[in-house]
Amino acid sequence: MRRNRKIKAVPISAITVVNPRDRRVAAFEEIVASIKKVGLKRPITVSNKKGFGKYELVCGEGRIRAFSTLKASEIPAILVDATTEECILMSLVENIARRRHTAVELVSDVKRLSKEYDVNEIAAKLGVARSYVKIICYLLEHGEEQVIMSLERHAITPTLALEIARADTPELQAALLKVCEREPRSVNEIAKLRRLFERRRRSLTKSDERADRITPADLVRAYRLETNRQKVVGRKADLTHMRLVFIVNALKSLVKERMFESLLREEGLERIPMPLLRQLSAIPRGSS
Repeated sequence: MRRNRKIKAVPISAITVVNPRDRRVAAFEEIVASIKKVGLKRPITVSNKKGFGKYELVCGEGRIRAFSTLKASEIPAILVDATTEECILMSLVENIARRRHTAVELVSDVKRLSKEYDVNEIAAKLGVARSYVKIICYLLEHGEEQVIMSLERHAITPTLALEIARADTPELQAALLKVCEREPRSVNEIAKLRRLFERRRRSLTKSDERADRITPADLVRAYRLETNRQKVVGRKADLTHMRLVFIVNALKSLVKERMFESLLREEGLERIPMPLLRQLSAIPRGSS
């Protein structure tokens, strides 16, 4: 984009704000007071691409409003050559560079910038992690408005938002969001809940009303039952492991005894299976 910069007084009525935004009353009153006391410290920036005495604002909306409040008809402006789309992007980047973002603003900024920039460029301009931008872009592309709203309220983290967005039905997604908003949950917990209910739905027939009827209480109850089941399985696995260790150690001792070898021959078990021999590290491989 070519910019031929020059400064001139521009009629406020001839300026179009192409990217208007809300601002806090207190901050605006400070701008008005500062301009009234010491004058305009920095000219606004406008594009004169349209010609015919018409201009589009690049940055300086607050200063224009302050001048209007002070009954001024003109304002000093830096003139640049830029299209309407370029004005919007320049305005957005200018605002991004000089303010701290709320969650709502970040999502909005990512949405706007994603039309012109890739994930790496957006992350650099916003000063946030690439992974965060990638998650927001995924949510925007898939129309996950419900999840985005929870993210904007800080009810969930970006990684939780991504996991919830993977739910295969709106009902499951809504239930997962309510669970997270009621009580902090880890990404692993939410992933387990999601997979658990998706498996349950696949096991039910389409005519079964339970297939789509999911409440947060159902999720919590199912998670507790699954957790308890896994604990029982874990205890059984530990017990089985202990028994196997005992058997292997006992066999290690027995195979060293001649009487045990004689007993095996009498029972027609002169050769011990190779897999078992390999477990008995006291006996070299290949022994019979």
